[in-house]
Amino acid sequence: MEEKATFSNYKLQKGDLIRFISGGGGGYGNPYERDVDLVLEDVLDGYITVDEARDCYGVVIEKSEKSFKINNIETKKLRQKYK
Repeated sequence: MEEKATFSNYKLQKGDLIRFISGGGGGYGNPYERDVDLVLEDVLDGYITVDEARDCYGVVIEKSEKSFKINNIETKKLRQKYK
């Protein structure tokens, strides 16, 4: 098996089998129903910003000097608007 990190002009032969593996995706379900702790983990891991957590998932996260914290009251208010 040969692995290539990017697309190329590699010629395929009849009967060759190829597999594409891609990162990310659109997901499924209502993003406003996603577990708030998982959204916070995505912020902590650098996958999304605090603004994206609010705008895309309806999770209000406050940043203090040393940590991030979910504002459950504001999150509940925001999520009720979009149900």
